[in-house]
Amino acid sequence: MARRARSGLQEELLRFLQPPAPRRARLLSERIAPALAEVGRDLAGRPAQEVLAALDATVRAAGGTPDRAALQEFAEQIEAGENPFA
Repeated sequence: MARRARSGLQEELLRFLQPPAPRRARLLSERIAPALAEVGRDLAGRPAQEVLAALDATVRAAGGTPDRAALQEFAEQIEAGENPFA
């Protein structure tokens, strides 16, 4: 049986219903998720290199070491109008 894609609202509700996980909350990826989502919203449709620079700066500002290959993939998705962080 194929799984249906969840709607954005359903994903949001499921996220709120998850019990708090202190270890997960300390992960850099969890701490900067809102900032990455904002970059995705603000730069949707912009050139991938511009998006890549913003993603890189966001990760570095939080004290992380950017994975350029992963950020490049995300930048291309954002350039195409998708937000992988939403």
